[in-house]
Amino acid sequence: MNRILYFFALCLLPFASTGPVHAQFIPGIPLMETEDLGGGLYAFRYGPYRNIFIVTDEGVIVTDPIDAKAAGPMREEIAKVTDRPVKYVAYSHSHWDHARGGKIFKDEGAQFIAQEKCANNMIETPHPEVVLPDVTFEDRYKIELGGSSLELYYFGPSHDDCMVVMVARPANILFVIDIGSAPTGWFMEYNPTMSDAYLYNMVPYLRAVEAVVEQEGIETIVSGHLSLTIDDGKLVALASTGPAVAIREKREFWEMLYGFVRQEMEAGASVDDVPAKLIANQEFQDEFVDHIRQGYEEDEMWILLRRVASYIASGR
Repeated sequence: MNRILYFFALCLLPFASTGPVHAQFIPGIPLMETEDLGGGLYAFRYGPYRNIFIVTDEGVIVTDPIDAKAAGPMREEIAKVTDRPVKYVAYSHSHWDHARGGKIFKDEGAQFIAQEKCANNMIETPHPEVVLPDVTFEDRYKIELGGSSLELYYFGPSHDDCMVVMVARPANILFVIDIGSAPTGWFMEYNPTMSDAYLYNMVPYLRAVEAVVEQEGIETIVSGHLSLTIDDGKLVALASTGPAVAIREKREFWEMLYGFVRQEMEAGASVDDVPAKLIANQEFQDEFVDHIRQGYEEDEMWILLRRVASYIASGR
């Protein structure tokens, strides 16, 4: 049976100083690709990272520039579709592995948009390749251009304290980065230490995203990272899109994980004991671990369980 492999592992911190680990190291997987998703919406991938851009008669709306190595090729890909300028760049969050490289767009006059906490983060922890936003917002912001739009929603801290999700119209597709994945929400967290994640708000955040999906009739999401599958012994890149149900699945992942940890702690397990007890628990393996279809490793699950137990024991 083929297993889906989630490619977040290529985005780990040791590579942050030199840019993303590029997919040319994977036989048969091209370094970059651009997919036409319809309605003027395109998905662009460079290495394991993906963003979206919207082409209109009046210009282009771009999301995360990724880094300087990716932004140049992305600009070239945009030029293959339209000769219109890039008018806006929208940040999904403030992490350097998605937010660097915007100068090429700033130089052609683009306005940069970000949730207000992202601006604070970029000022307090500056990076020479990160362009500061021109416009900030609190909860919701709509970029409109040439009859198309990109709507940004903020529901509090999640992965980063300024993470937003985006709805591209008229395609009516949700772009979600680092908190969800296409084609499934049942993936192992790529970095179980999760120093950049706010556990107390993960479930409420995902519920809020689910509400947007339902309210707007969204059926499709675009994932911010490359996913792979194994076909006939070879790695194959999956499409950039997947069903919107993946958001609900990710919320179920967190709810079930919290439930098992609380159950052990209520039975008397200490924070230190929880990981080993749950990994040895057959019910946990059957009901939780066996659902995970991307990137499961036992040592990483141990770290994740320890972090969740610490959160439950101490709160925010």
